[in-house]
Amino acid sequence: MKNESRMRKRGLLDRIASQRTGQDIDRVLKRNKEYRKAVKQQEIAVERMEKLELKKSHRLIIDHVISADSHCGAMYGEVAYRMGMKDGIRLMSEIRGLERRQNPYF
Repeated sequence: MKNESRMRKRGLLDRIASQRTGQDIDRVLKRNKEYRKAVKQQEIAVERMEKLELKKSHRLIIDHVISADSHCGAMYGEVAYRMGMKDGIRLMSEIRGLERRQNPYF
């Protein structure tokens, strides 16, 4: 029974995470000044690298390093997001428990 409840919570968490990391986050990022600034800096860095006219083998190595770093950052963000969601759910549950103890008719 406890396992089934945990699976339902995980399924719900997956659905929420999927929703919030799709169109919702895109909409927020478009309005976020710091994010737009970071994208601009990224574009400048890519332009500078392209001007170096590196050999294909060197570009592939750099691409691999950047891809691995991006993937690592994405996994970190996903884990941090899930932990934050779980902490929020746990906090809500504890608050409700306190409210019920203070006012059993709540």
